[in-house]
Amino acid sequence: MASSMRGLRTALARLRLLPVRVNEARADALRDWAQDLEKTAKELAPVRKGTLRDSIEAKVNASSGKAWVQIAPGKARKYAYYVEKGTSKMADQPFLGPAAQIHRRTGERAMQRAARRRLGRW
Repeated sequence: MASSMRGLRTALARLRLLPVRVNEARADALRDWAQDLEKTAKELAPVRKGTLRDSIEAKVNASSGKAWVQIAPGKARKYAYYVEKGTSKMADQPFLGPAAQIHRRTGERAMQRAARRRLGRW
């Protein structure tokens, strides 16, 4: 009887931890996905001096469940728009759009890996 109560307490304790572990897995997945997207965008960005490439950064807000890649504030931000979309004197050289397209489905795989890491230890 005592061993079954101990097993029940252990199971209840693990169930109480489940939301925490799921949130940790989600945060891990968002971070992994954003870093992969950042890496691809940097690889696709045209490089002359490297300022544009170096200003690409991944951001994650784990509490809201959002992740994105942005151009750091400064001169490169406006320049990035013109590179991505082109101008009347310069052809477009998209890099953020194609990177997002490449990684549009990789978030699910990142979540599966993170869930195995965080929840697989049970």
